[in-house]
Amino acid sequence: MTEKTTKYRSQLDAVMEAIDAAIVTIDSDGIIVDTNEATCRMFGHGRAQLLGNNVKMLMPEPYQSDHDQFVANHLRTGVNRIIGNGRKVSGVTRSGLMFPVHLSVAKFYDEDQVYFTGILHDLTELDEVISKNYKLGQIIEESVNEVYTFDSNSLRFTSVNRAAQQNLGYRLEELRKITVADVMNENNKQIFHELLQPLINGDQKRVALSTAFVRKDGTEYDIEGGFHFSTVSNPPEIALIVQDITEKKKLSDALRHNQRMESIGNLTGGIAHDFNNILTVVIGNLELLEDDITSPEELSLLTSAKEAADMGARLTHRLLAFARRSSLSPDNVNINALIEDISGMLERTLGGSVKLKNVLAQDLWNTSIDTSELENALVNLAINARDAMPRGGQLIIETCNAILDDETVLGKELLQGRYVKISVTDTGTGIADEVKETLFEPFVTTKSKGARGSGLGLSMVYGFVRQSGGAITVYSEKDKGTVFSIYLPESGTGMPANTSDSEYPNRPMAMRRILIAEDDAQVRRLTIKRLEKLGHEVLVASDGHEALAIFREAGEVDLVFTDVVMTEGMSGYDLALAVRALKPEQPVLLVSGYAEDIVNRETLDEMGLQLLRKPYNQDDLQNALNELIV
Repeated sequence: MTEKTTKYRSQLDAVMEAIDAAIVTIDSDGIIVDTNEATCRMFGHGRAQLLGNNVKMLMPEPYQSDHDQFVANHLRTGVNRIIGNGRKVSGVTRSGLMFPVHLSVAKFYDEDQVYFTGILHDLTELDEVISKNYKLGQIIEESVNEVYTFDSNSLRFTSVNRAAQQNLGYRLEELRKITVADVMNENNKQIFHELLQPLINGDQKRVALSTAFVRKDGTEYDIEGGFHFSTVSNPPEIALIVQDITEKKKLSDALRHNQRMESIGNLTGGIAHDFNNILTVVIGNLELLEDDITSPEELSLLTSAKEAADMGARLTHRLLAFARRSSLSPDNVNINALIEDISGMLERTLGGSVKLKNVLAQDLWNTSIDTSELENALVNLAINARDAMPRGGQLIIETCNAILDDETVLGKELLQGRYVKISVTDTGTGIADEVKETLFEPFVTTKSKGARGSGLGLSMVYGFVRQSGGAITVYSEKDKGTVFSIYLPESGTGMPANTSDSEYPNRPMAMRRILIAEDDAQVRRLTIKRLEKLGHEVLVASDGHEALAIFREAGEVDLVFTDVVMTEGMSGYDLALAVRALKPEQPVLLVSGYAEDIVNRETLDEMGLQLLRKPYNQDDLQNALNELIV
């Protein structure tokens, strides 16, 4: 060996020892002829243990058994499988521990002898990092919270998770062309840049955000979250994590409303109590004066004063009813019988232009209530309905059993359990949105200015229902009508005969395939979530025509769940007829919030269709599904 060759060899050895990668040279028989110190550290063998042994000692199965065949095939055919092509394989340490490595192989000749040199990099740490990042990425992707990142310069989205795409209704390609400001409602767009400035300046690491986002279809939802500045990428990015708080806000608003009603009730009850004491003195003194007055004119004045005092007493009685401080005499009754008893009187009260119809559940549970107060409540609701239908219309009183749980807004207000539900529906002018929140407060009226009424009718109904352990809700649409729903606790007697666990309205059921037809995007999303929460597979259509096309192509569908009133010229009734023409026994569930649809009970019965009325809770939905799907 020449001096120059010796020098090159020395330099090569120094390079091999300096490289933090295992370098192993083998001959054509797989025998290790050279290696470096990094190989010893990586595999746990001494250099003396490696040299002269087959390289298979560094491999786990199946690489170990296949290695000699791979080398022989290459020498015979000249076909390269790994030579010149890096790939991920596995190594095994002296102690038997397997670990991932990246292997690159080079082939060279020395005096007609073939040698192979492999360079191996330990991938353990890299794989752990990739695995952790993958897991973190999956957690973010599957999170119910919406996660966004956007460029700190252009402010365009760079990535979003699945929840963000689904709730906003945009595809990822569409979102990458817009900014956060583009999905904010108009009231908050101007504050967007002000919010980001402390992050960009480095003054703050996180900035809170509370606003409303606008979906692709134009509907809005409330969010809370925060911006985070990140220098991981170049240019820097800003991360935004938000939570859809729409349902949370509804619950909060309901709680705040109940607290306000409670406060007003306490104030009203105190005033009514004190005013009753004053009226007692006034009426008592008027009665004492009556014996001493003989003048007809003076007696007339006295009579007027007594009548006014009596009106005041009736007014305080109504205030006490709202404050839930009136005296009740509850009886265990079947409300169906009570409604039938007062129907004749209600028809006379409503007049000829308003048609009364009762839709009463056959196996209605009993409830313990003051019958006279319930009669007054129904009369009050009927009179309000009549006044909301100046040109006539229809009033429907409907009863059914209901089970409330903690998943419903009412379930937060009432104890969980079994309730009797009474719905009073009219086809009138509806109630303005600005009135709904204060509708049950004293002296609030929906009647036109100048019309007679104290504004205490609905507050009395509210007080009676709450004092009876129940609740009352209202659903109204302008020029469509109004539904008042009263929930009264079931009394524990009068349960339907032959009731078994399998017949309870909220019994669980196996996964079913349900086709939704709903043209309102916000309602459609809510319906999907409700059905998926019950464990069902959901097919989705935005109108009747699309639903019919899906029904034809989808194969087996367990239930068609359709809104009654839809755009594009096909109603829920039309869709039901079309799918029944294809499959006569197909279960169909109609849903609607319009009062007119209750009028078509004969049509529903003729077609064998069920109708679920908006607004409904999760228990109402599951009850309806259980009735239609075996």
